[in-house]
Amino acid sequence: MIERIKLQLSGAIAPVLVEALLEAYKELKQNYYLGKYKPSELDAGHFTEVVIRILQYITRPDHRFTPLDMQLDNLNREIVHFAQLPAADFHESIRLHIPRALQIAYSIRNRRGVAHVKGEISPNIADSSLLIAICEWVLIELIRLYSTSSLEEAQRIVNTIVERKAPLIQDFRGNLKILNPKMSVPNKILLLLYYRGEDGATIEELNTWIKVKSQGYIQTAISRIERGKVYLHRENDRCFITRSGILFVERDIPLSL
Repeated sequence: MIERIKLQLSGAIAPVLVEALLEAYKELKQNYYLGKYKPSELDAGHFTEVVIRILQYITRPDHRFTPLDMQLDNLNREIVHFAQLPAADFHESIRLHIPRALQIAYSIRNRRGVAHVKGEISPNIADSSLLIAICEWVLIELIRLYSTSSLEEAQRIVNTIVERKAPLIQDFRGNLKILNPKMSVPNKILLLLYYRGEDGATIEELNTWIKVKSQGYIQTAISRIERGKVYLHRENDRCFITRSGILFVERDIPLSL
């Protein structure tokens, strides 16, 4: 799905900018999920700078944009420029809504969460939550405007962008194999769910991927996980990893060979 969106967006936006956009959002969301709020604020700044370049590319006749390895001259001046573009030529989201949303995100990234008075409550969590919401809206709006996706599909795509990289898992045309036979079954289940992300996995799929003598053992292991930490969420026969489960996998399970 993500590759299809890359292809669709690249019809209207330079592929190098599409790649940078999705990578910046992925890093932003990953750090937020892991509770790394200050890095997520920095990632929001990177995301904002990529989107400004995308707006330059879209609105300039020659599609010229500030190279990614060069610093933007003046973000506020760019935002004023976008607002002055002819309404007949560009969608109001390109002229007004996206630039103004970016201005809020960039201001928070630059002026909040850097230093606090002793005893002051840190706004980092609240700031990061707002930045996530702004950046997610901007990304969905770009997908909505420049791809064939519906608003609902754009939201689903954004939800799947945070990839879970686990070199310990090898994918053989949809048949997942864990390359550490000594790993416990509960950890194998969590690792597979981590790898699958938003799609989760059915109990039947887990039975196929994890070789055990008795198929009922997978069900028993899932029940054991559910009785312990809040690492797993089940909807009928489909299981999903929780944020607590993601933290456990990244902290306590070796992901590489």
